Amino acid sequence: MRRYQQFTIFLFLTAICTSLWSAPGDIQYTREGGDPEKLKSFPPSIFPHWIHRINYRCDACHSKIFEMKTGATTINKDVMEEGKTCAICHNGQDAFDDGFANCNRCHLLEEK
Repeated sequence: MRRYQQFTIFLFLTAICTSLWSAPGDIQYTREGGDPEKLKSFPPSIFPHWIHRINYRCDACHSKIFEMKTGATTINKDVMEEGKTCAICHNGQDAFDDGFANCNRCHLLEEK
């Protein structure tokens, strides 16, 4: 009986710790400005947060590169061309580059 109670407590504590350290999945960024007609064919970027969390700890990006709150850090092509935000790693050496040949890696059109 005692072993059962210990196992139950272990599962309970594991569930609490897991929920405290969970991270969001994909994050879709909203686009601001620009011609709405042109933006229809060029969707907003989708950031696969979960795949980055598999490979990196939170402090690899937060708060050195990105604020912890979604949308708090400005992310756009101009900023990335300055080598900031995503382009710090997506530079063609550490990860695929942020050039126009790779647009569809982040800007995903919904399948119809």
